[in-house]
Amino acid sequence: MSEGNSVPKKRLKDLLPTPEKVLESRTLKLFAPQLSDPRLWHFNRHSLNKAVYIGVLSAFFPLPGQMLLALIGALIFRANVPMALGLTWITNPLTTLPVFYAGYYVGAKILDLPMISLRTIGRIISDGANPFITYKGTVSLTAFCLGLTILAIITSIVCGLAFKAIWRYKTVTSWQKRQLSASDKPPEL
Repeated sequence: MSEGNSVPKKRLKDLLPTPEKVLESRTLKLFAPQLSDPRLWHFNRHSLNKAVYIGVLSAFFPLPGQMLLALIGALIFRANVPMALGLTWITNPLTTLPVFYAGYYVGAKILDLPMISLRTIGRIISDGANPFITYKGTVSLTAFCLGLTILAIITSIVCGLAFKAIWRYKTVTSWQKRQLSASDKPPEL
């Protein structure tokens, strides 16, 4: 394998959690027997691409169990576990507010409901209370769930297709470089 092709793979492996790190979680330890399948840890195009779809889709669910959802998806579809788990962090303390706002906006537009303010979304996130009880009448659970589901599906498809295109581009350019360097070598006598 050429160095050009192995460097991104190595960087990706360095960024993603190891099997040992994943199993440090008490919840994920319950899945230890299923996680012993080596196919779940392979860094190949098919396993990683499935993980992109699963991880990005799971990231949009407003649960503390996003990683658990991604793990279950990775087990079912035999996707790369570290990649699926790592991508759930698309929604994090910095991105939650804009993602939830966009989700509510999409759902409210589709259902023709009034939009709530960014400040209200921020208060819902910071309150930690059930927003659909605390803000009853002003916040629509249906709009929120519909919007997040639509965003999750669209973003997952776009990211999965982008990953596939980038992987293909990297593979083709690496192959072309190898072919070019092989043609530059003098013929052996």
